[in-house]
Amino acid sequence: MFTAYCGVLITITSTDVLDVLHALPADLDQARKEAVETALSLVGKVNYFWGGKSLVIGWDSRWGQLTQVWADGSSTTGTYRPYGLDCSGFMDWIFYNLTGGEYILGRGEGASAQHSYCTPVSQTEAQPGDLAFYPDDSHVGIVVGRREDGKLLVCHCSSGQNNVVVTEFSASGFTNLGRPDIFP
Repeated sequence: MFTAYCGVLITITSTDVLDVLHALPADLDQARKEAVETALSLVGKVNYFWGGKSLVIGWDSRWGQLTQVWADGSSTTGTYRPYGLDCSGFMDWIFYNLTGGEYILGRGEGASAQHSYCTPVSQTEAQPGDLAFYPDDSHVGIVVGRREDGKLLVCHCSSGQNNVVVTEFSASGFTNLGRPDIFP
């Protein structure tokens, strides 16, 4: 289905995206399906940018524009890079677009704040649209489905890959799952 290296999907085609979407459970809530579709729409298209946020419906014209990294806490602070999203900014963009601008997950804060707006779920209970977190809440992604072997697939904006990617949950360091308060 996908070409992978060390748990990271290094190639994902439009056919792969369709495979993920077609593999979603038939009884999955429409909002969850749309969240997955929205997340997958940016795979391979938006660079990682420390502190990068976007409350724009659809494509943000700033993406890809050379911009100085202003947020503290990164080795890239003060450098110029193509503008994009950080991991929590990607989650905010997904849910902002999903709700037509009505909802910002974590209220514009980082992954830790986003986790606080989630109810814990197990890997067995996890559904597409739930969120995945690193153990220290330093990184967040959205569950987009399962591989054929049942392992969770997570879409996230990765600093290491400098882009929006899809990876396997455990192989990429995720350990915790949460159901955003927007979903029942």
